[in-house]
Amino acid sequence: MKEQVVELPEEISPEWVSREHFRLMESSKGGVLKLDCGKLHKLDALSLAWLAYLQDTLEKSGGRLVLSRLSPELKKDLAKVTLPEAEKPDGKEKPGLAARVGESTLKLWVEMRDTLVLLSESLYWSTMAFFRPKTLLREDIIIQMVRLGSNALPIVLLLSTLIGFTLALQSGIQLQKFGATVFLASGMGISMVTEIGPVMTAVILAGRSGSSITAEISTMVVQEEVGALHAMAINPIHFLVLPRFWAMSLCMPLLTVLSAASGIFAGLVVGLLFFRLSPASYLHELKDAVTINYLGQALIKSLTFSWIIALVAINKGMNVRGGADAVGKATTSCVVTCIFTIILADAVFSFIFYY
Repeated sequence: MKEQVVELPEEISPEWVSREHFRLMESSKGGVLKLDCGKLHKLDALSLAWLAYLQDTLEKSGGRLVLSRLSPELKKDLAKVTLPEAEKPDGKEKPGLAARVGESTLKLWVEMRDTLVLLSESLYWSTMAFFRPKTLLREDIIIQMVRLGSNALPIVLLLSTLIGFTLALQSGIQLQKFGATVFLASGMGISMVTEIGPVMTAVILAGRSGSSITAEISTMVVQEEVGALHAMAINPIHFLVLPRFWAMSLCMPLLTVLSAASGIFAGLVVGLLFFRLSPASYLHELKDAVTINYLGQALIKSLTFSWIIALVAINKGMNVRGGADAVGKATTSCVVTCIFTIILADAVFSFIFYY
């Protein structure tokens, strides 16, 4: 068995350890590493930990560490050092596919139940506001309307206009092949009012306002501010849920109307510039195509989507457990759940309205 002798300095510094550690490990694999400690007069926490780690590593690789001329005092200090034991596997088997599906189904059922309970409480206390005016904090509702709705108006109008422009251009090219570009107005009106306007607005608000609600409420839960409300006998439903619930319920239909209008206006611009449609013919065809039934569908969808965003976001925030990492996970889960539920609800509405 090969032996390597290394003389240690008077004090083992972090710079010396970082410079010599890997060289000593490579040169003494499977052999004996003899450290001459004649000059060594001090062992701090770093030195003790390094020597203990070096001894343990060499023994595991089939080698051996020898400390020569080490003073008795330093030997006592070194003997007190213990390395933490590696965590042993618990031996539990990973759950199978059926168990994971069942667990996910139960979690989904619990989230649906909590969301429905939150909806019932929101509607109940909103109704009680007619008899107890102090139940609704009107100032907070206005603040939330500005934060969740008004501040989202620029991005909603921009994206709706761009989508309307793209949709009108692609639809007009196909209609021009059959000489039916005049029907561009009816197609744009119906699609923007019934589908693209409500869905696009809901998706934008889910990513922007829904994540904001979850992050804010989950941070309050983590910092025990919600617990403080309970301690002061203040109902969190009044203070946290109702202002955001009402703000989303009032802002979403308005944003949906503006989103549909911006997309229809983009279609008008495309018709004028590319397909030589007159504004009069465009507006006349639009008026005949978009009936009051389509407007009612848009308002019903927008109100439903607003409840989905508000309730899912609040539920995710109220049920968060943990620290900052849990806040991020809850925010991500809120956006994903909201978008999935919005698309699913839109598909259900399509069957209800058209079949």
